Amino acid sequence: MIYYSCKGIEMTYQDYIIKEPVAQGETMGFFAQHGKFSANSGKKYSVTELQGTYICALIDCEAVQVKSFDDPNVLVPTFKWIFESTEVRDNDGQPFRLITYTKTYYGNDKAKLTILLDGMVGRMTSEQFQDLDMDVLKAKQWQVVVGIRQKMNSEIFNVIETVKPVKELA
Repeated sequence: MIYYSCKGIEMTYQDYIIKEPVAQGETMGFFAQHGKFSANSGKKYSVTELQGTYICALIDCEAVQVKSFDDPNVLVPTFKWIFESTEVRDNDGQPFRLITYTKTYYGNDKAKLTILLDGMVGRMTSEQFQDLDMDVLKAKQWQVVVGIRQKMNSEIFNVIETVKPVKELA
C-alpha cells in the first residue's frame, strides 16, 4: 500500500521509515532505532474516572499506521505513546493505561509530537532529537495530565493533555 507519493516518488511506510533517511545520507533517527511494533494484547484497561494529574511510567512508543483524516484509504505513520499509572490503580489493582498518538514530525510548534516532547525534555535541536534515547525516557517518572472526553456513542475515554517530568525532591 502506498502511503507517500510526491514528485513521482511512491513509498510504502517501511520504505519511508527505513530507506528514506539512509537515501539522504542521514543516520537513523531516534524512533527509527527504538520504536517497536507490538500486536494488541486484547486486554481492556480501565478508563480513569477523574481527570487530573497521574504519576506514570512511559511503557512504550510504537510506530503504527493510522488512516489519514483526508483520505481513509491512505495510511499515515504515527507514534503511539503508552503510559501506565504507577501510584493509582483501578478496582482490580491494574494500572491505568493512558495512550496518545502523535505524528512523526518534530519541530513545528503546533505538532503534537513537538508539544509532547517539549513538555517532557524541553525544546530540542535536530541533533538533540536524533540523539534522544527512548530508554532514558522510559527510566523517568512523568506527571501526566489526563482529561476525560465522551465519544458520540457515549463511550468515555481518556485524553493526555500534557506530560512533564516529575520534580525530584532535593
